[in-house]
Amino acid sequence: MATQESQKEVQISFRTTPENRRLARIEAAKLNMSLNEWIKSLVEAELDTSSQETKSS
Repeated sequence: MATQESQKEVQISFRTTPENRRLARIEAAKLNMSLNEWIKSLVEAELDTSSQETKSS
């Protein structure tokens, strides 16, 4: 039987400096993404990494 992971949508809020926001927008633009899409991809990549580490433990 295949396992089905539940997916939840979360809202993340954080404060940053205008300079950090500018640099993040540049990094996102390099990948042709919006700032929100870029942040989401970083979070998902980190979740995948931590999930794999948990499974191998």
